[in-house]
Amino acid sequence: MESGILRGGVAVSNGRICCVATDEHLPPAETVVDARGQILMPGLIDGHAHIHDPAKADHEDFTTGSRAAAAGGVTTVIDMPLTSSVVTQKQIEEKASQGAAMSIVDFSMYAGMMKSDNVAAIPLLIENGVAAFKAFTCEPYYANDGVLTRLLSEVSEHGGHLTVHCENQGVLDEFKNDMEGEWDAPISHSLARPNLAEQIAVRQTIGIAQQTGGHLHIAHVSTREAIHEVDYGKRAGILLTSEVCPHHLVFNRDDMNRLGPKSKMNPPLRSKEDRAALWSALLMGTIDIVVSDHAPCPIEEKNRGANDIRDAWAGVDGIQMILRVLLSEGVNKGRLSFGRLVEVACRNPARIFGLYPKKGVLQVGSDADMVILDPTREETIKSDMMFSKCGWTLYEGMKMKGAPIATFVRGAQVFNEDRTTMKPGHGTFLRMGEGSAPFEE
Repeated sequence: MESGILRGGVAVSNGRICCVATDEHLPPAETVVDARGQILMPGLIDGHAHIHDPAKADHEDFTTGSRAAAAGGVTTVIDMPLTSSVVTQKQIEEKASQGAAMSIVDFSMYAGMMKSDNVAAIPLLIENGVAAFKAFTCEPYYANDGVLTRLLSEVSEHGGHLTVHCENQGVLDEFKNDMEGEWDAPISHSLARPNLAEQIAVRQTIGIAQQTGGHLHIAHVSTREAIHEVDYGKRAGILLTSEVCPHHLVFNRDDMNRLGPKSKMNPPLRSKEDRAALWSALLMGTIDIVVSDHAPCPIEEKNRGANDIRDAWAGVDGIQMILRVLLSEGVNKGRLSFGRLVEVACRNPARIFGLYPKKGVLQVGSDADMVILDPTREETIKSDMMFSKCGWTLYEGMKMKGAPIATFVRGAQVFNEDRTTMKPGHGTFLRMGEGSAPFEE
């Protein structure tokens, strides 16, 4: 519920919540799900996941990715381009059609990668329900400051928001030279992409947002310095939001040589001090949402980096792990309140992506997207638990406490205990902004 925790239940009719009340005030129902002793919460919204790229169908697709989502308590996925661009009405329609046929959870999508030649498409994309745009300050999809200025100006005028992957290309170019002869050590990937690269790019991009007025969203914040820049920008009144990934909340760069090429992603794993700062920023509100940045690959593409980390695919799993991490490493270790968990995993992403209050909350009139979780369940994470097509997980062997045990999308159960319970085709495409006000801090 919006107002807090209630001992009671939820009634559903035609896929929407029609009553939230104590047990004695709930209307009679044809089907009753008994969740006594457990917690019912809104379904999670993963605001940054790469689950369907036709050019990378061996990595993930709407069917396998949505099954992993359901098993992680995620009921809405915001799919982000991986290697194939989504910048035209035809591309949106094709991806929406593929998702409707293959997904078991609801979905929306990002447009990207945004560059100078597709800035003019922003108004049409928004008209077609895609109001989130992705750009980079580094290779392989580098957009210079002039392009970012134009993008944020268009977003300011027409709505939506621009998400930016912030690492300064100049810093990356220089620091990689220091790693010559050391690329056999996975930690070299992190050392070659220092905190400074993220800090400079975040600072410059926030400065552009201050001048243009557009809603800027900083992708996968990973450093203390970037947190400081985001906090400064928010205090200055800039329309600014940010996100963090579960892998940056769990692992640090000292784990990389132990984990091997599996641990390569961009931005890379950081220090223990950075990890602690991320938890603090998540609790205090500097970081607004938790996302997976789910982008695994066949294990062979990771193993190519066994002798040279540069040859490994940069991406890891995560969509099945967001809630588990927030429960086990957050709530159960005193780093996060349960109320804050619901904010960063459900309500805030619904607001940022123009889906609130249809999604992200348990209240009358909202879609009946729900998760039953057991906050005390203990489990050891194994690859055979994963529904991802790639069949491995960065979290292999971790002992965790707290897990989703049932997931519902628009009132229909899509996951139960250890299996998905819905055939592909249940998911629907969500148009951003319909019935919702723009995000405001």
